[in-house]
Amino acid sequence: MTGNAAAPRLSPAQLRNVLAGLMLALFMAALDQTIVAVALPDIARNLPGSELLAWVVSGYLLAMTVSTPIFGKLGDLLGRRRLLAGAIALFVLASLLCGLAQDMPQLVLGRVLQGIGAGGVQAITQALVGDLIAPAERGRYQAWFSGMFALASLIGPPLGGLLSSQWSWRWVFWVNLPLGVLAILLSLRSTAGLVEKRRAARIDYLGSALLILGLGNLLLLISRLGQQPNWQTAENGQALLLAVVGLALFIVQQRRSAEPLIPLGLLRIPPVRAGWLLLFFANFQAVGLAVLIPLHAHSAGGAGASQLMALAFGAPLGAFIAGSLSARLGRYKPMILCGTLLMPIALVLLALLPNDQALLQIPALLLCGAALGMQFPTSLVAVQSAAPVNDLGVATGVCGLFRGLGGALGVALLSSLLWHLLPGFDAGALSETSGSVSALDDNLLRQAFRTLLLIDAGIAVLPLLIALSLEDRTLSRRLS
Repeated sequence: MTGNAAAPRLSPAQLRNVLAGLMLALFMAALDQTIVAVALPDIARNLPGSELLAWVVSGYLLAMTVSTPIFGKLGDLLGRRRLLAGAIALFVLASLLCGLAQDMPQLVLGRVLQGIGAGGVQAITQALVGDLIAPAERGRYQAWFSGMFALASLIGPPLGGLLSSQWSWRWVFWVNLPLGVLAILLSLRSTAGLVEKRRAARIDYLGSALLILGLGNLLLLISRLGQQPNWQTAENGQALLLAVVGLALFIVQQRRSAEPLIPLGLLRIPPVRAGWLLLFFANFQAVGLAVLIPLHAHSAGGAGASQLMALAFGAPLGAFIAGSLSARLGRYKPMILCGTLLMPIALVLLALLPNDQALLQIPALLLCGAALGMQFPTSLVAVQSAAPVNDLGVATGVCGLFRGLGGALGVALLSSLLWHLLPGFDAGALSETSGSVSALDDNLLRQAFRTLLLIDAGIAVLPLLIALSLEDRTLSRRLS
């Protein structure tokens, strides 16, 4: 493996076997971001402690986001093969505990453990692609991994509804047991021939603790800001203080550590820095729009399912196009430029379309999804192709960190802007039913969503500027 294993020369059949195991593991982790949502009402009715219900989702996402750079670094130091099996095993064990939970605190604890395992799966599988695939070909294969996220977002809700209605909400978690065991067996068997080299270095435990403290409170603060119109609360002030202190001490520790958790020198590499920011803004749009589009449809009396499906189908389509073209051209900048240029255009088009014409909105949302899909795999390729080989894992893990931050901020900022554009609107309506949304004045709603989408289009110009500043590098077709 690059950086911690001898660069293997795999036959096409061996490579397919390895990637099949990795994609199954990633699909399982991505599925749990969406499969649980439809089971939440049943969970709230059957478990005491419903005031913690929101943490069933947010606890998973927070833990996954914080753990990705830590697992990325551990993979660089200890090797990725067994660490991947350990992350999957933790995910499976946590799924078992979630299904056995007797109250909400037990379920939230299980979900946090699930998120830690999922963060490890995400970081290690994508780093392994960098280990096994030549830089020029990585976009093609990373596109398949991006497709796993889209497939999970489409399958998760109906599968969760089927399991919870036909059997029990507990099967939403127990379905991971056979998938996880199969993923462990496939990943261990398919990577058995890879010779890993471990580095004799100390793990930065203090840096890890400070990152968890600072980043965890930052994500907690961002998630709160997206749920309450009044930001000036004691709880938010405490979270902000802990986030600032924790991250400041983390930076000091990274400067002092002989083996930092996240080498600050990575920030001085332009493609790495740009790739992280591009992934931040791409997930800002992806998650923000996933919340905004159903509300936009509800305001016109629709359900929003077809609009969301258009967004979800567009993402893998864009990823496959961009991945194939980057492999053919041996360059990633043209595809990133195309995606970042299409995004603000699609948002402006969506803003100007009539609010009650759902069929006309579907092509614009398909274009939004394709624009985002073109950015995800190619931005990751930009990071992996420029990062030092010994830091490939942590550079890839930080990609997941920036994606998580972008998604959380996208929901918080767009939700808060909507509240300010709808005077007197009850903030709780965003998380309840569509009735309170559609009860507002139609003209006010149309103008609010139009203004919000135009503001979002302005935000989408920022990644375009970042893409324009990218160096147009030619990718090697040989594995180091």
